[in-house]
Amino acid sequence: MKALTGNERYIIGEKNFLHFAVLMATAELDGGFSLILEKRAAGIRQAGEISFPGGAVEACDKDPRAAAIRETVEELGIGAEDIEIAGKYGAQLTPFGSMIHCYLGRLKIGDPAQFSPQKSEVERILAIPLDFFLRTPPRREKIKTQNLPSAYMMGSNIPEHYHRPWGGFARDVFFWEYEGEVVWGLTAGMIYDLCERLKAGGEAKIT
Repeated sequence: MKALTGNERYIIGEKNFLHFAVLMATAELDGGFSLILEKRAAGIRQAGEISFPGGAVEACDKDPRAAAIRETVEELGIGAEDIEIAGKYGAQLTPFGSMIHCYLGRLKIGDPAQFSPQKSEVERILAIPLDFFLRTPPRREKIKTQNLPSAYMMGSNIPEHYHRPWGGFARDVFFWEYEGEVVWGLTAGMIYDLCERLKAGGEAKIT
């Protein structure tokens, strides 16, 4: 048998996760950088939520990067040539059994009127100045995800305290309010991380 070696980047069970890709999109508007977000349309699973453009990695996608570009083109109504990917920002494992591949990129858009959002998925597009997030501390709340046992677990010899719902560790969830909208959850977590790295002068750079 071929010997196995360690790999610090290997994620156990990665193939069992649902994979999504998002573009942490920026654009230079009115002399400063803005984050380009979208409010999800009514009738879809994330209705009313504010998020970066993105979605599931499909079989047609060469890789998550291609998925992030495809979803951004579809949802914002721009061309692939209008997207400049700076690189992969990172990946986020969620408490819901999914992995989100995050890419940082700049949109070659000088006027929000150039967007033509996909109405079936996007209610409207928001361009929020990056400076707002850098200067405004978010509200921080603790949220805990609950695990529900399966019928097999409740009927098996697994310890009895796992036969009823049990909770995980409470985690920080961030909230920003901007012009009547609330940016929160996974998207706010990505923005918070980006802001912290920018403040620290780390590898995340907006150019």
